[in-house]
Amino acid sequence: MKTRSRGNEYIFNAEFITADCSKELLIDRYRDPEMCFDICSCQFVCHYSFETYEQADMMLRNACERLSPGGYYIGTTPNSFELIRRLEASETESFGNEIYTVTFQKKGDYPLFGCKYDFHLEGVVDVPEFLVYFPLLNEMAKKYKMKLVYKKSFLEFYEEKIKNSENKMLLKRMQALEPYPTHENSRLASEKVDDYEHVAKYMKNTQVKLPLGTLSKSEWEATSIYVVFAFEKQP
Repeated sequence: MKTRSRGNEYIFNAEFITADCSKELLIDRYRDPEMCFDICSCQFVCHYSFETYEQADMMLRNACERLSPGGYYIGTTPNSFELIRRLEASETESFGNEIYTVTFQKKGDYPLFGCKYDFHLEGVVDVPEFLVYFPLLNEMAKKYKMKLVYKKSFLEFYEEKIKNSENKMLLKRMQALEPYPTHENSRLASEKVDDYEHVAKYMKNTQVKLPLGTLSKSEWEATSIYVVFAFEKQP
């Protein structure tokens, strides 16, 4: 597929492939098996491949093998340490709130591969996933000459990037954050009384332009289970 600009000039070619990247070698499906890439983005999906070593390795091979030196493999995945911390703090095999729930099969049993849990995100996801022990992902990536150059929790990532005015504008254009206080005749996403007390407290102690973009406590709790990462391809 060729994509045109507004001036009717070709700006890039796109090739679409439907495949399970944890079970199938993608270069066998490329028009040009020798092509290389500068970046591979893997958002909220690599944990599905950690059912077995073979699947996780195939996912990494597809993501990294054809990267050019200096290219990046970037992604977002649940933080295994945070998931286990919340699980162990729970009185059952499940934890969460009205936005999300995570249910493990058994406490105290966390194999490196095939550690299955059910993840439910309201209106978006309701599927089984597998725990990704990040030090293991880091070691496995070295097989494909990848070096970890960036890893932060979603909260750390947000607090770092929100300082940039261009990033703020992008969030606004995407309508990624909820305005607080709301406009007339509109409702907050959460009806829980204390779900926005952190915003009210911040507004009280800081001079800010209103409305303020935010998420409810329940939404922040859901997003904070993730980590963002970047690996760089070595020569």
